[in-house]
Amino acid sequence: MVDLSFIIGGPQGGGVESAGQITLKAFVVKGYNVLGTREYHSNIMGAHSYYHVRVSEGPVRALRLPVDLVIAIDAESVLTHINDVRSGGYIVYDADSVDVDATKIASMEPSLRNRLRRLFEGMGLKPTVGSAVKVAEERGVKTVGLPLKDLLKRVSELTGAPIASIAKTVNVIGLTAGLYLLGVDLNSVARAIELQFGGRPKIVASNVAAAKVAYEFMLKTVGSVRELPEGPHRGRVRMLASGNEVVAMAKIVGGLTFETFYPITPASDEAFYIEENKYVDLGELTKIMELEGAPIVVLQTEDEIAAINMAIGAAAAGARAATSTSGPGFSLMNEAISLAVEAEIPVVVTLWMRAGPSTGIATRTGQQDLLHAIFSGHGDTPKIVVASGDHVEAFYDAIKAFNWAEAFQTPVIHLLDKYLASTMTVLDEWDLDVSRVEISRGKRVLSHSDSYKRYELTDDGISPFAPIGTATMVVSGLEHDEYGFASEDPVDREVMVEKRLRKFETIARSIPETEKLVLHGDPDARVTLVSFGSTKQVILSALEELERDGVKANFLQLRVLSPFPSESVSKILSRADKVICVEANSLGQLAFLIRAHTGYEVKHLIQKFNARPLYDVEVVYGVKKILSEGVRRVVVSGGA
Repeated sequence: MVDLSFIIGGPQGGGVESAGQITLKAFVVKGYNVLGTREYHSNIMGAHSYYHVRVSEGPVRALRLPVDLVIAIDAESVLTHINDVRSGGYIVYDADSVDVDATKIASMEPSLRNRLRRLFEGMGLKPTVGSAVKVAEERGVKTVGLPLKDLLKRVSELTGAPIASIAKTVNVIGLTAGLYLLGVDLNSVARAIELQFGGRPKIVASNVAAAKVAYEFMLKTVGSVRELPEGPHRGRVRMLASGNEVVAMAKIVGGLTFETFYPITPASDEAFYIEENKYVDLGELTKIMELEGAPIVVLQTEDEIAAINMAIGAAAAGARAATSTSGPGFSLMNEAISLAVEAEIPVVVTLWMRAGPSTGIATRTGQQDLLHAIFSGHGDTPKIVVASGDHVEAFYDAIKAFNWAEAFQTPVIHLLDKYLASTMTVLDEWDLDVSRVEISRGKRVLSHSDSYKRYELTDDGISPFAPIGTATMVVSGLEHDEYGFASEDPVDREVMVEKRLRKFETIARSIPETEKLVLHGDPDARVTLVSFGSTKQVILSALEELERDGVKANFLQLRVLSPFPSESVSKILSRADKVICVEANSLGQLAFLIRAHTGYEVKHLIQKFNARPLYDVEVVYGVKKILSEGVRRVVVSGGA
């Protein structure tokens, strides 16, 4: 069975992302499943960036280390990923970089430079690319040096373009050489280039020429290799999309009419995608939303405070409104979230978690905002928090978030992270099935008497909702009576607090348990892993590996974190002999939440907080260490 994993590394701004996407498309063209994510430095240009890819005939749930191949476009990539390649794997590198000294690479992190210096000095070697290649070869890694300068000259001769204008094709030269070793034919690479740069014939031509030059060099230097056979999905219509794109698609399909944002990584790409695709014809869904021909407004605001307040205003006027942000921006939204709870306004906040606190590592991943999302806002501010585990869940959750916000007239926080944002996967037509989309707008009323009560007391705590401008009403963040008029009367205060609490109880009853949590695997397994969000697929992959090794475990995935499904969680955890929380944060936030709601103390944690993606081998390692040694906490640290 084909199961390949590799890394494409190079300088930030050096075409690493496009190289990764071309690679994914080449394998999709061949008929395979793919998963790929970009890890990049917060520095705009120069610092190390890489694209990690996994390819398989079957489901691809997680990235894998060590890899079969590293394609190093620059010297830093060789030195950074030297230990990520398995014995028998390949490193493709720039032959002109063998004398580059790690201690002289300005863009390299000083800590990494020092570690490399100590490593090579301990072996009696200079910290150069040549030394790294030698060490790799001694470990059984095969290496191929590319004369990139000469190959670029050849591309220039073929295209008639000066080297300066085609210098960026060096990424395609590197990836084609690497893919050659994996048996990917030139036609598949050329087709992937056309898909990547469609509509720009000159760019397509120069990159196809670069691919041809690299392919011919490898054929002459390495010789013939066994061609990768066509995959089982060859010829099928499929879509390659990132988490940002999938959520943006869902918002469009789900009836979004007003999206605000202030630029922040990794949330901005979602808004950009909506802006580019906001005139898509939704057919029957457009009629359901009563928006015949109405475009979506995407507005970049002056800051996150303005972003959420504008979204709240639009929602109060009847728009299906959302804002998108990350941790630092979400911090600025806290006061407005309280406003939306008090004024009972249906707004969606898409929260893409990243590595904090503060600016932290702006372009890396983490799961550190779980408690922040749940307890955001001052005063008593109950709200819905839903966490997506993969691209398909993210699509349907984004639509549910709108439905829930309007049905219950409350803020909904859609919790995602940078890993999902930048990870691309291939999806089939039935994965994102628009025919399955249901749109519900709750207790909306467009005709009513003059005595309309915006905050009418009801048994379920949910009042009829009339958009501003259709009735006489008052909407504010002050405590109020049923009409919305400000009131500090203690009876009014108590009645309204109870109303909002009653609504939250209605939410807890109304959302089915099957949407709040999922138990994957054998319900009778004695080991239960618990997690939320993007760790889902990694843990599912780890369960398969554990079972092959004789360890039977299941996985409790928490989907709705607020209102918390206390009773169901207690029932499931009480059946297990060993419960292990898997989290990408340092505090064990999910374990804290479980204890707070159920009284159950999770005694074992697998944690990752180095701001890199979680790998299935790390989960396997953590589970085995806990089972064999009884340790309470295992910190895993893979990734460059």
